[in-house]
Amino acid sequence: MGKLMSTDTKHFMRYWMPVILYAGLIFTISSFPLPPPKVEIPFVDKFIHLIEYGILGFLFYRALKVSKLASRVFLLAITFSILYALSDEIHQFFVPGREFDLWDLAADSLGIVLIALYLKHKQGLARK
Repeated sequence: MGKLMSTDTKHFMRYWMPVILYAGLIFTISSFPLPPPKVEIPFVDKFIHLIEYGILGFLFYRALKVSKLASRVFLLAITFSILYALSDEIHQFFVPGREFDLWDLAADSLGIVLIALYLKHKQGLARK
């Protein structure tokens, strides 16, 4: 019997499928109306956004790092992740009980940039 999966397919499944699945998860969760808040903790929503999009930024960085675009991984991971965050905020504008929120987009972007900076720094340390 031959190979079950080509090298390209394995690469896609290992690096890009997590990006796609996680983006799909974000989209799905964003499609539900917000439940009423139970406990009001200041800025907890923004912290969740920071973590949520930090993870997406990490996944984009990881996938791009092993691609033909690796030389621009830092900028592209940030750009693609923020564009997705923007598209998610636009999507939420059309979901009952949700809205487009620039502060959410700012928290998303901060999480993305922080993880990209960390990964870039970590990568720089690994080269030394």
